[in-house]
Amino acid sequence: TPPFPPRSLLPPQERRSLVAEMKDGEAELARLRSVEGDKLAQQDRAAQLEKEVAMLREKIHHLDDMLKSQQRKVRQMIEQLQNSKTVIQAKDSTIQELKERVSYL
Repeated sequence: TPPFPPRSLLPPQERRSLVAEMKDGEAELARLRSVEGDKLAQQDRAAQLEKEVAMLREKIHHLDDMLKSQQRKVRQMIEQLQNSKTVIQAKDSTIQELKERVSYL
């Protein structure tokens, strides 16, 4: 299972935190790569950071996709509400017209 929640959006501050953590990892990875020598500890840390950065990128991508999906759903709901409001206004107008006709009888 993925390490992130499947159907909930994380708060923007958590997303920013993940992005900052990813950038920190990338920066440390760049520093490790620039150091001369092939120390095993550095190689292990670099591999670990590569995995972490890849996971964080995937998590951010997933969260962005989920956010876009939620935004689409909200836009659709707003459109449905606006359409319903228009229909209700038309029916209210018809009802008012019929009431006026009945009052003349």
